[in-house]
Amino acid sequence: MDLSAIFLGTGGSVPSARRSTASVLIARGGERLLFDCGEGTQRQMQRSVGLVQVDEIYLTHFHADHVLGLPGLLKTYDLTDRERPLVVHGPPGLEELFRVMKPLIGRLGFGLELHEIAPGDAVGHDGYEVQSYEAAHNVRASGYALVEEGRPGRFDPAAAIAAGVAEGPAFAALQRGEE
Repeated sequence: MDLSAIFLGTGGSVPSARRSTASVLIARGGERLLFDCGEGTQRQMQRSVGLVQVDEIYLTHFHADHVLGLPGLLKTYDLTDRERPLVVHGPPGLEELFRVMKPLIGRLGFGLELHEIAPGDAVGHDGYEVQSYEAAHNVRASGYALVEEGRPGRFDPAAAIAAGVAEGPAFAALQRGEE
């Protein structure tokens, strides 16, 4: 499964001419996950990969430099006739954030599913999960790790023999991907 990370914003709290605020797009197969949505996320997305329809958004915390791109992105999706629901994950307080942003966003023509997740929680997907952990920051914040399910690697018989593995049951188990 192909996995790529597109760094849309790597700057600090203040955007500059060359760097936008926090946002990373993860592409895994046909899925698109957006981590944070700082100011300028749409523009950077259009410049790099086009305005892709993300499947899920994960917010680390609610400082402006991590969320101010949300109203514009959601409105753009609405104006370009997005139909499928958009799932947004974030730390406790996510629902309150969207309640406050509602007047900016207005009515959307697609569903918005909000999921508050705490450190230690995980969001399961086919073949991987996104794990939330507590991040060190001056406010409550989450970090995320995309963890793929284990899968056997390629067996190299010559390397096994060189490592002293005798042909037989152990050799056959290694060929099957067993430990």
